[in-house]
Amino acid sequence: MYTNRRIAKEMRASMEDKNIPLEELDGEKGHEEYSFLQEVIKDETVSVKRLRGKILRLLGGGAVFGLAASIVFCALSPWLETHFHNNPVQVEIPKDEEDPQPEGEPAEKEEVKEEKESEEESYHRMLQTLNMEALQAKRGIVSVGKAADEEEKKPAVETTGILVADNGHELLILSDIVTVKEKEHIIVTFPDGSVHAATEKMKDPNLGLCVYAVLREKIDKTTWSGIDTAEIGNSNLVKNGDTVIILGKPYGTDEATGYGVVTVDEEYIELADGIFKLISTNISGNDRGSGAIFNRHGKLVGVISQSVLEIKGNQRVVGYGISDIKSIIELLSNGSVIPYTGICGMDVTEELNERGMPQGIYVKEVEPDSPAMAAGIQSGDVITGIGGQNIISLSNYNSILIHKKVGTQLMLQGCRQGAGDEYVDIDFNVTVGSRIKTK
Repeated sequence: MYTNRRIAKEMRASMEDKNIPLEELDGEKGHEEYSFLQEVIKDETVSVKRLRGKILRLLGGGAVFGLAASIVFCALSPWLETHFHNNPVQVEIPKDEEDPQPEGEPAEKEEVKEEKESEEESYHRMLQTLNMEALQAKRGIVSVGKAADEEEKKPAVETTGILVADNGHELLILSDIVTVKEKEHIIVTFPDGSVHAATEKMKDPNLGLCVYAVLREKIDKTTWSGIDTAEIGNSNLVKNGDTVIILGKPYGTDEATGYGVVTVDEEYIELADGIFKLISTNISGNDRGSGAIFNRHGKLVGVISQSVLEIKGNQRVVGYGISDIKSIIELLSNGSVIPYTGICGMDVTEELNERGMPQGIYVKEVEPDSPAMAAGIQSGDVITGIGGQNIISLSNYNSILIHKKVGTQLMLQGCRQGAGDEYVDIDFNVTVGSRIKTK
């Protein structure tokens, strides 16, 4: 960039080339015409010092402000946490995702590598991995029981609880329903032995499950260091022969850890308004058992419930597949009742459809005093749609019903067998209800 002095010098040279007298430039006339060329030289050293001083003052002020803000935040943090955690966040149970395990060449390379190892080394390595996953998964396992007073630290009857969510105000625990009498209350025992009072968030008598809540503010740092919510997996990916980890009370009494494999992955249980997939294992148990089924990666894939074990009547560990009950767990965790109509049915198979039965849900039974009975639905009816939307299975029916609010009017399309074994269309106006009284 040119300075004024340099510009003046170049203009003098230009005027000389053009034979312009220098007097015109040096004289009064030149002074007036070219006065803009007069150079004012500022002391740049002084300006730099002033700028440096301003920068240092700003930095100093910022440091003081940051220190003061940190002190104030630390002082107010306990008060803020106490007052702003009173409004729990809405619990969302993660939906199923695709299997992250790639198929094809990577798996084949892993199999080739394992074949090169001795069986003993491979078994030892697998057992170490399962032990590590089991230790991590245990952080999400507690005991739920009842006590007559706060001094009672070891209740006579306990069931396994699974830490399924933290809404910022409460720690939420899924377990079998614990029935309490007057003056009794629910208590939760954490892995470190600490005992805390719990309240019932919401229960589902249909599945026999309940979510209980413990206030976060009542749990001390020592207990927090040893617990964590369970990582929920996808039970739809579970296959026969998959390795599983069993945690909880599979024998109904003491805590136990077991390793085994899935023996049946296409077994289901039919309950009111739905059909639910079960995960059966080769691990011994009994009808008083409770607990959780984890896959070999430590993700929750099944919930062992006494209601399932009693119905199945076997001596093997069986549980609800977690994927089929995620929506129910989410509703219970948020204190919402489970929508209910009271239809016990089965899917119309392809064979029955070929024989003339309409596609949909064949009603085997209608529960007494249920919304379905009040609407006139009978055994032998076939439910074919909800509000004009076709129903092809009991699972399909449940996936629609679960999102309805109690009190909602549902128009069910159906068929009833008439004279000559022919089916005639019939509609039912059903009011969605609940199996429990709302609070």
